[in-house]
Amino acid sequence: MILVSLAAAAAPGPLEREFRLAAAEHEVPVELLYAIGWEASHLNPVAESTWGGQGMFDFMEADETGGPSLEAASALIETNPNLVARAWPLQVRGAAALLADYARVHNGGSLPSRGDLDAWQSAVSAFSGREEPAHQAMYVKYVYELLQDGFVADTSMGEIRVDPQAVNPERGAPPPASGDSSLNDQFVAAASCNYSDYSRAAGDIDMVVIHTVQGSYSGCYSWFQNCDAGASAHYVVRSSDGAITQMVWEADVGWHAGNWDYNLRSVGIEHEGYVDDCSYYTDAMYRESAALTADIAARQGVPLDRSHIIGHNEVPDPDGSGYGGSGHHTDPGDCWDWDYYMSLVGGETGDPTGEIVGFVRESDIYNESGNLVGATVWIEETGDTTTVSAAGLYEFPGLPYGNYTIHADVDGYLEGTCAAELTSSQQWCSIALFPGEEGDTGPSVDTDGPGDGGTDDLPNPGKPVMIDEVDAGCGCDAGATAAGAASVAVGLLFARRRR
Repeated sequence: MILVSLAAAAAPGPLEREFRLAAAEHEVPVELLYAIGWEASHLNPVAESTWGGQGMFDFMEADETGGPSLEAASALIETNPNLVARAWPLQVRGAAALLADYARVHNGGSLPSRGDLDAWQSAVSAFSGREEPAHQAMYVKYVYELLQDGFVADTSMGEIRVDPQAVNPERGAPPPASGDSSLNDQFVAAASCNYSDYSRAAGDIDMVVIHTVQGSYSGCYSWFQNCDAGASAHYVVRSSDGAITQMVWEADVGWHAGNWDYNLRSVGIEHEGYVDDCSYYTDAMYRESAALTADIAARQGVPLDRSHIIGHNEVPDPDGSGYGGSGHHTDPGDCWDWDYYMSLVGGETGDPTGEIVGFVRESDIYNESGNLVGATVWIEETGDTTTVSAAGLYEFPGLPYGNYTIHADVDGYLEGTCAAELTSSQQWCSIALFPGEEGDTGPSVDTDGPGDGGTDDLPNPGKPVMIDEVDAGCGCDAGATAAGAASVAVGLLFARRRR
């Protein structure tokens, strides 16, 4: 049964209305339709999974596998696939039609009773789009566990409540639990083409990297068994109850960090969900994941602190152009509660830290040929000192969040400064130095606003680099691979918007 308030019963929200209309049109159980959409995306009509799935039901295009067919669903409701991918009511109608079509195929041309949910399991198995019988069985199990437990979908288009149903999820039994951790619910091996066969031992591993899937639990382990992925993590954790699937032995090297050095020294844990949907980060997920991290740390000797238990967004790009590995990923995202997680792990939450980086250049921070290599840079508040690298960059890592004043000087130039407020893993603060001798006043800062004439309109040598200023002043393509140091910085700033 679907539980709704009296007000909702009198005036159902648009989501409930469309689901009920589609379920009635195609004679499928509305509870089951809800559960399939919740398992795939938490009923998010604009979801885009890591493996290419689209919309509320993780529809896949014809040349892709691992999910329900977008083309098949569109054909059944006689609609263009592009429209279905963009319009959520069509997604709901297409999913209902596809489920009914599979039910007829598996029931001699007729539909099972809508009141007998277990009789629809064969249709759900086919709807999954998975090719391996084991994958189909696990998909069915997860959908029917949602029905068995019930769930609440609190969406922008109204709240949906599914009451616990009398169903038998065990008809799709998972593989037996095994692997490195006693906390595993199952071991499903990733394809050998998606990880490196190693023999790491305690002492070789000193980090745990936390990820967000950008997709569903069942979709993730199916993806890691597909050589097209070119990726894998050691563990995957489910949102609803914290169930754990191990996919790569800890002795082997998973391809999860986008940085080979970090892959070699770490264990990767994926978490079901999307970085911009906080509903996935449940207490059950936090608790089971934290217990897993603590277990890994105890066996492998990983220190329980934020320098060794990190997010994917904190993994350096191996080419030096930013963080989040080579793909500049942002997971686990702003929804992830690090303080709570580390308290559950039993480690030190500590104060968050980040780094301040920037260029030191002659006269203009956008002057790519004006890098002042070897210039001395220091922080007024801490006294920390460094020098500018061959790329024209300085870097102060491991700084507690706060406000800092950065100074730079080199022979033949006036000292310059910039102010930085560090509130995330990285803050840029570039400095332009102007030729001159000690005692010169140098160019003044415009205090009256731009365009009033005079020398006070010269660039401020202490000007921090902001994203919109880089976009306006660089003239480069932020999405392309940068050839120069300035382009690298812009690419970093824009790439950090992605997962």
